[in-house]
Amino acid sequence: MNVRFLKMMLVATTLASPAQAEVVGEVIASYIYAAGSTALFSAANGAQYATVPCRGDLSHGGIPRYFLRSEPSANLLPDGYQGSEMVASDEDCTQSVVIGTTPDMRFSTVPRWSPDGTRIATYAERWDLQGGGLAEQGIFIMDVIEDLAGFPTGVENLRLIIPLPGEGSLSWCDNNWLVYHAGVPEGTGTQNDLFLFDVDLESGFNVTNTPGVSELNPSCSPIDDRIAYSRLVAIRGSYRFDIFTIDAVSGATVQVTGKKTTGSPANRTPQFSPDGQYLAFSSGSLVGPIMPFDIYKIRSDGSGKAVNLTSRREGDFRAPIWRE
Repeated sequence: MNVRFLKMMLVATTLASPAQAEVVGEVIASYIYAAGSTALFSAANGAQYATVPCRGDLSHGGIPRYFLRSEPSANLLPDGYQGSEMVASDEDCTQSVVIGTTPDMRFSTVPRWSPDGTRIATYAERWDLQGGGLAEQGIFIMDVIEDLAGFPTGVENLRLIIPLPGEGSLSWCDNNWLVYHAGVPEGTGTQNDLFLFDVDLESGFNVTNTPGVSELNPSCSPIDDRIAYSRLVAIRGSYRFDIFTIDAVSGATVQVTGKKTTGSPANRTPQFSPDGQYLAFSSGSLVGPIMPFDIYKIRSDGSGKAVNLTSRREGDFRAPIWRE
C-alpha cells in the first residue's frame, strides 16, 4: 500500500460525516465589495434581505453566531504599513470586540472560524520589530477564548502551522482539517494547487496537482469528501474561472459551472450549503467589460439552472457564506 493511498484513507475516515436533513430557510450572507458591509438574505430568490455594517466569516458553532474579520490597527510595521487586529461581532453587528491584537502581526482580511468556533485559521505575517525583517508568514491558527455567554473575547496559542511565501484562500473541512490553495512551480512560473492539512498532526498533501491548471477558493462539503473550488483557465489571450468539485479520496472531478451558467467569465468563491446539496458562488468579471458580481445558487452536482439571488439588488456581491 503506497503512502498516497494511506493518506487518502485517513482523509476518508476523517472528513466523512453522516448525511444531514435539508436546512429550512437557506439563508446566506455575502460581503458587499464596494460598501464594506454584509448583505443577509434568504429564500431561493434572495428575499428577506437586510444589510449590516460589519462583515467577515460567520461562525457555525451554535446560536448566536458571530462575524469574524481583521481590521487595521494603529501599529506600523517595519515595512511602513499598518498591522492588524482580529475583531468579532454579533450577527446584528451591535457589539464588536477586538479579540486579537499583536504588535508584530498583520492578519489576512479573511480569517476563518473552525466549524465548532473554537479555533481561527488565517494567513498572516509576523514581523521582527527589532531587526525590521519579515520573521514568519503563512497560515497561523489560534484558540478562541469565550466568556460565560459564549461571546468570543480573546485568542491564545497563536502559532504558524503552514509556512507560505504568499497569501492563499483557505477553508476548514472539519475541526482538524484545513484546505487551502498555494503556489507550486510550473515550468518557468507557478500555478495554484489545493492542499489538505491536518492541524493536529501538522501534515498535509497536494489534492489536485494538475499541471497547467490553477485551483483557488476551496470549500469543503460538510457531508462528504468533496471539495469545491474555482479553476482558472487561459482562453485565447484572456481567462475564465469556473466552479468544480473534487472528491478528496477518489480524485474524481465534476464541472459545476460553464460558459452558459451565468454568462459571466468569473465564477468564484464557492460555498457548500449545510446539507451539501447546493453551492453558492459569486459570478461577474474582473476584466473589461467589468461586471459587478452577483451571488448564485446551483446544485452541487451541476444539474439544473443557477439561480441569481442578488439580481434585484444594487451592489457588487462577493464571498457568499451559508447560515445554518
